[in-house]
Amino acid sequence: MKSILSIFFVLSFFTSFVSISAQENDSLFFYIDIPVTEYPFNWDTKYSAASMQQSVKLTKSFYYSTHYGLELLGRKHLGKHGKLISKVLMTVFDFAPLPLSNTWLHEESHRSILALHQIDSKNAHWSNAVKEVKDQDLIDLKSKSPESLVREATAGNEGNLEFVLSVEKDVFFQKTNTWNYGLYWGNYMVNSFYLFGSTKDSKMLINFKHGEDHNIDHRDANGFDPINATYDLFNPFHSYAERGIHPSGVGIDRYVEHKDLSSEAQKFLKRQFRLSFLNFADLNLFGIDELGKNIKYNISLRHHMTSFGHSVEGNVFFKMNEIGGFISPKIYKNRAAKFFGLDMELRYKWAMLRLAAWEQPENQLYADVEKKLGGLIGLNISPQIKNVSPYLNFTMKSQGWVAGNPYLKENISVDVGIKVHFQKK
Repeated sequence: MKSILSIFFVLSFFTSFVSISAQENDSLFFYIDIPVTEYPFNWDTKYSAASMQQSVKLTKSFYYSTHYGLELLGRKHLGKHGKLISKVLMTVFDFAPLPLSNTWLHEESHRSILALHQIDSKNAHWSNAVKEVKDQDLIDLKSKSPESLVREATAGNEGNLEFVLSVEKDVFFQKTNTWNYGLYWGNYMVNSFYLFGSTKDSKMLINFKHGEDHNIDHRDANGFDPINATYDLFNPFHSYAERGIHPSGVGIDRYVEHKDLSSEAQKFLKRQFRLSFLNFADLNLFGIDELGKNIKYNISLRHHMTSFGHSVEGNVFFKMNEIGGFISPKIYKNRAAKFFGLDMELRYKWAMLRLAAWEQPENQLYADVEKKLGGLIGLNISPQIKNVSPYLNFTMKSQGWVAGNPYLKENISVDVGIKVHFQKK
């Protein structure tokens, strides 16, 4: 797997440099998003973790501001090849497991689901882990809500993919133009790498497992994310303790191995790995931010593992003058059937209306035969006053899985914050 990761890293460099000319703009524009509060999530969790959308906002702000700084460094202080050098620095920087980085976002997305279920944890982004989680908390979560444990294990990659979509919306609708190509490629490739590593027995996984000591607080909550998610997806009513005893002799073995999965579950994971390549059907990867003349548009595809199986989605961006929109038809799949959904946004100046409808498995389980209809309505208001845009976002949803929303049950949420806009010529 190290050789595969090296190939991915080199590919990220190469394709990023091919795209450099697409963002050669003398004027840089970006913003910093300061999420103030999200009700009821922050109130119920006592701010023990950021919500999934707050994590996306903080990570965007982190990369927008640091990429901006590196771009100015390259332009003004690194000589003739300064722009190229700055892109190299950005690409290396994009892979570093720093606070508020993609790695932090990945782990914080896991933690948002744990926090929602009143489970304490720590974001150990330096080691790509969520730590300080008690075995009993995981036992209770599996017993009370097996679909939530599956969702918790898939939430890390879900958060990273939602981050990319959010950046692409900023580029298309708000014309932000910091350099994002390393982020696009990096998130897609790491997502596929995770899934590739889950499709066969791995010495890396075994080494992680045997490298953990007797202290349960030092252990990762999720093992290898896609394998753990698949195990619980196919065994929703097995007790969490059935994983067996950790090699140290203390606590439960959280690292489910590929060989522990049924043949059907192994085939499921291989299918998820193949489907993950749909994410690369994205014109933004190649420096194409928009197409068209009078009506601008762009397109991409998306694959997610979900609490009940997986989803495949199309993304269509469009705009004309001050009117814009986003349409995403969706196919959801579990063992029993296919289900369908549609997500739409309509944007005008500083307001955005979101409407979504879906049919999903009734209990969010892989074996569910019956479907349940659901929907979402959202309203975002964000007037710009000079260089500042205070915002209020209202979302009401029924039961169902929605990417980037931690609630599987019905929920009404309100989040407020402030965007500070920056432009440098």
